[in-house]
Amino acid sequence: MDFFTSLAESFTNNLIAEQRYRMILDGLQVTLIITLCAAVLGTLLGGLVCWMRMSRRQWLQKVAKVYIDIMRGTPVLVVLMLMYYVIMAPMEATGIVVAIVTFGMNAAAYIGEMLRTAIQGIDKGQTEAGLALGYTPTQTFIRIVLPQVVKAVMPVYQGEVISLLKGTSIVGYIAVTDMTRASDLIRSRTFDAFFPLLLTALIYFFMAWLVGRFLTALTKKERMKALAAA
Repeated sequence: MDFFTSLAESFTNNLIAEQRYRMILDGLQVTLIITLCAAVLGTLLGGLVCWMRMSRRQWLQKVAKVYIDIMRGTPVLVVLMLMYYVIMAPMEATGIVVAIVTFGMNAAAYIGEMLRTAIQGIDKGQTEAGLALGYTPTQTFIRIVLPQVVKAVMPVYQGEVISLLKGTSIVGYIAVTDMTRASDLIRSRTFDAFFPLLLTALIYFFMAWLVGRFLTALTKKERMKALAAA
């Protein structure tokens, strides 16, 4: 009973008092915005990086490889602070915009390599068959190659999106009040580190679970469409 009483008091002091739960909700909204926008941007940039890596032009391949090496070899926090305090400072961009661009650029390096590996794993005979049926190279890629690439890359892509979600917890370093920063502000006011951090950890876990379930359901839906088309 003492444990539950203490938990109820912590709940009241950390969330109900002064309506501090609004800080968590606002931080959650910021976290979701950064994650969603960065995932979309990272996917689009990842497709571009993949195209450059598979281009016949050597200079495009080299540029893409250097980009991937830089993103993979540099901590995201360092890139985030460089973008905020140096590169994008003259633009007076908000911290949220900087975070979206930074995490999108970082995710693109990994997503690009995922796509390239998946495309190279598709038998070239399927592309040749599509061309023999009268499809253009673009139609062959979209109708034959791309569905197989999506199916192959989705499990790894799911893990990358979840890693992106968890990685956004560092945006407090550039004065963005995300969920982690909000819980830290609550801790500094109530001097209770356990409850705010535990609540934040549970919310991150629940969001990661939801993202995994959503992408899994999306993959199953695409498979059902493919079976119906077949």
